[in-house]
Amino acid sequence: MSGNIYEPSPWQQFKAFLIRREALPRLIIVNVAVWVIISFLKVVNLLSGSFFPVDAFTLKWFGAPANPIDLPTRFWTVITYSFIHFDFFHILFNLLWLYWMGILFIEYLSSRRLIWVYLLGGVSGYLIYLLAFNLLPSFSPLVENSYLIGASASVMAVVSTIAFYLPNYKIHLLFFGRIKLIWLAIGLFVIDFLMISSSNPGGHLAHMGGFLFGYIYILLFRHNLLPHIDPLSWFRTKPRVTYRSSTFKTDEEYNKEKKQRQEEIDRILDKIKESGYQSLTQKEKEILFRASKHEN
Repeated sequence: MSGNIYEPSPWQQFKAFLIRREALPRLIIVNVAVWVIISFLKVVNLLSGSFFPVDAFTLKWFGAPANPIDLPTRFWTVITYSFIHFDFFHILFNLLWLYWMGILFIEYLSSRRLIWVYLLGGVSGYLIYLLAFNLLPSFSPLVENSYLIGASASVMAVVSTIAFYLPNYKIHLLFFGRIKLIWLAIGLFVIDFLMISSSNPGGHLAHMGGFLFGYIYILLFRHNLLPHIDPLSWFRTKPRVTYRSSTFKTDEEYNKEKKQRQEEIDRILDKIKESGYQSLTQKEKEILFRASKHEN
């Protein structure tokens, strides 16, 4: 019987993931769409023999400038830079990390919080980049023509946030085996620090800013000091109908309802042990069915 159960292929599962009206697939789609547009324009530019500087134009109007004088007239770049990539492997590895850590993030926190962490983690990474390039003498010659692009700081903020929230959670890494999530995040932070002397110091500084944001975010979260604003609504095209209330709930309300549901499920399971499945009412069967679908 079990051998006849249809198992979707990894590609089918990925396609189903992308069409979901949720924060993580939307972030991935936006990043990919922007990269495709930029790459397409560069190909058209090459084939047509045009000398329009696609990269320079994109950096100037969508990359975050190191020179603070440019920021008032291009303030939107504080957000847009986190969606700009030129190199294929740059976007590939950023989105792989975002996908892996984003799945875990949503499971234990929420899509709403993922949006906040991605956007504000990017802003925090830019602020560290801006301060370092304008306060440290070694970077002063680079300020005039330097711009920050890429989702790395935002992704690092997602990694850091879930790592500090689940420090003992273990994942499997090739060549390293099972390792605690917190040590992975700290290891990435140390690597970024050691790579500041490389050809991309601004990028590594921004990564460190994203890491620090994740740490601060979890501190505020644990002390219930975060604002209750839902940026996920920006991604919704129509109301979603689920078995949960569509209105926003505080963490306390959500955890209370979750506990009540679990107690009800435990009561139903005890009833099955004592009297069998047929003793359940129709409502109890529906509750058990919904719970099994949610767990799967």
